[in-house]
Amino acid sequence: MRDELFESFPFGIIRIDSANKIQRMNYYAKQLTHALDQESLETLLTLKPKNDITTWSVANHQIALNVELFMVSGDSNRLLLLGLEPNFTSALPPQFERALEDLTTDPEEIVLRIVTMISEATSFERFDLVRVNPQLRKYSYAYSIGLEIEGSIYAPYSQIRKTGLGWILETEAPQLSSSLQPEGFSFSEDPMLYRTGFRSALRVPILFGHEVIGAILLGGTKALQFEIEDAYLISQISRHFSQAFYHSGIIQERSYQAMATSAFLHSMAENLKDDHILDFLNDYCIQLQIATQLESIYLCLLDQTHQQQKLLVSAGRKFPQKNEWKPLDKEIAAMLQAKSIVCYSLVHTSIQNTDELLNQGFTSTLYAPIEHRETIVAALVAAAMDEKASSPYMSGLFKVATEQLSSVVARLPNAPGAVPEPNSSRQLPKPTRKDRLQDQETSGFSRIIGSSRIMQDTLQNAARAAQYDFPILITGETGTGKELLAKAIHQSSQVAQGPFIVVNSAAIPANLLESELFGYQEGAFSGGVKGGKPGKILLANRGTLFLDEIGELSPELQAKLLRVIQEQEIEPLGAIKPIPIKVRILSATHRDLSSMVEQGEFREDLLYRLNSIEIKIPPLRERGQDILELAEHMLQFLAQSHDTPEKTLSPGAQDLFLKYTWPGNIRQLQNIINRLYVFAEGSTIHTQDLPPDLRVAETDKGHSEKEEISGLLAEFGGNKTALAQYLGITRTGLWKKLKRLGLQ
Repeated sequence: MRDELFESFPFGIIRIDSANKIQRMNYYAKQLTHALDQESLETLLTLKPKNDITTWSVANHQIALNVELFMVSGDSNRLLLLGLEPNFTSALPPQFERALEDLTTDPEEIVLRIVTMISEATSFERFDLVRVNPQLRKYSYAYSIGLEIEGSIYAPYSQIRKTGLGWILETEAPQLSSSLQPEGFSFSEDPMLYRTGFRSALRVPILFGHEVIGAILLGGTKALQFEIEDAYLISQISRHFSQAFYHSGIIQERSYQAMATSAFLHSMAENLKDDHILDFLNDYCIQLQIATQLESIYLCLLDQTHQQQKLLVSAGRKFPQKNEWKPLDKEIAAMLQAKSIVCYSLVHTSIQNTDELLNQGFTSTLYAPIEHRETIVAALVAAAMDEKASSPYMSGLFKVATEQLSSVVARLPNAPGAVPEPNSSRQLPKPTRKDRLQDQETSGFSRIIGSSRIMQDTLQNAARAAQYDFPILITGETGTGKELLAKAIHQSSQVAQGPFIVVNSAAIPANLLESELFGYQEGAFSGGVKGGKPGKILLANRGTLFLDEIGELSPELQAKLLRVIQEQEIEPLGAIKPIPIKVRILSATHRDLSSMVEQGEFREDLLYRLNSIEIKIPPLRERGQDILELAEHMLQFLAQSHDTPEKTLSPGAQDLFLKYTWPGNIRQLQNIINRLYVFAEGSTIHTQDLPPDLRVAETDKGHSEKEEISGLLAEFGGNKTALAQYLGITRTGLWKKLKRLGLQ
């Protein structure tokens, strides 16, 4: 742990070795122990857990200390934590306290917040954030970044076995492998980690309600890269965000269920007769493909006895498969072996038809098994021209979809020759049911809602710029929809048939960003995957690279990116010569890059290259009636996806929506609409249903944060749970905010 971070703890912290010798202590600990006499200090240094007791009080005539002990499996050292208050360890270093204050339960937002906090806590070359179902003993990935582990496959919703994850599920405690060596392997994955180049590992459980609901898994390429202080800090951070992480998982699962159920019910309505099973499956794939906006989805029947597969139905772009029995593809065989969903980023893996898929613009695939009576009878497959198919969100959605399809697919005849053929005369679903969604397939700009003059001018400029291959810089406040506009530009450009690769510079730890962007050749550094790894830029070849939050790039990466734009070639780490590429560069930022140039934080020549054309997205508060159009669309989508009656805003609610300033823009609007959809009773949303900050009169704006929160607290009669719910943050986050403002 870095010295400055170690010193920032708001209480005393001492590392002691197995011989009771002090190895390290912060300034706060020195101040507290200075008041102890020699006998009290010796007592303190020899404290060890007994009968699960890990807290004590140590006192003399000058001072009374509260003491906690922290130990971690795999490390002989221990930490003594010293403070004057009984619950002193509930506090964290200031930078983490503020990050936890406004923690929401939005699945995407909380994952990004966790990644940021863990990146600030320690350095690593591999980070996996997983969700755990302790009852089913299964896990899924919420986030993964860093070196690919040699010999492993990305298999979401796998069974937890005798691995490091299995160990912390059983013990509910962190585990530190400070020096991975063959003679000291503890878990089944350790040999793979070692072969990849990892020399240390840290595994920390995420506990909520006395259960393990997730885990933070870190890998480092240096021995002793992780210390007991890292294990303690990350354990404490996880304790603070665990509630929000748990509830965000529930929200995400409900989202999967709602979308898959909607596709299922619509298909059932179209196909009620038993002799139309294939027609039903065909319509289901169409509905799912439209809802997810994946480029291709297909379903194939599997005959494990003869190791064969056969395409049944498909939706979207044509996939290189035929309606005939053929030997199992390697990726299908891998799915059968894993007995789980498997995902591939096509440029990172060698499978049979990679080139054919890449030539069609596909860059990621997903294979989800459909089981009946514990036997895998079919596979639901997706392919995308970006990395969406291999995302944790799609894994969750397809898990639910395959569970729904199980009983239907099981009714198909098992004999290979008896599979019924699709009804060629059947009509596709009526276009009137999907007009807007079908428009989205033909024009990316039709997905962007807004008829205001300022937004229409923005879209017209973007559509005109899309026809040329100049770099485009998209600017605007956070939450205005910069990525959505970038994808619309790509879909209307000359490289629309190529991949669209997104890189969020703010969401990738700085020490991993270069290898993620530029990739590396085999042997470039310790820990690299055999054969090397192409980076995101090469993955975007013949397509579009979207660099979100471009202002977060380091000066070194700015220089390398400038070369890519100027020379249209990329030089991976360890490469002997550059690789020619052709890629369209789109970038976005909410920061003022011109000011950053003046302050020496951003290269002027790179800015000139990036903003050949600059498109500014207006904030939501300047878009007038677009606010109501967006709200109406969101409410309609929620009603359709959850198969419930539509809700509308009352005239009074509409008026308050138009008066509000929307500091979080469209993202904030979506969060508020989601809460209103769940909690507002009846078909009309009235003013009293709105969050308090929307109901504050315009003349009351400008109050300090303390005055505003104090007023809201009084309005809710001191009910902190209700206030946290309306503010869209956790109760713990509200408690931290009240404490900071002096209202606790």
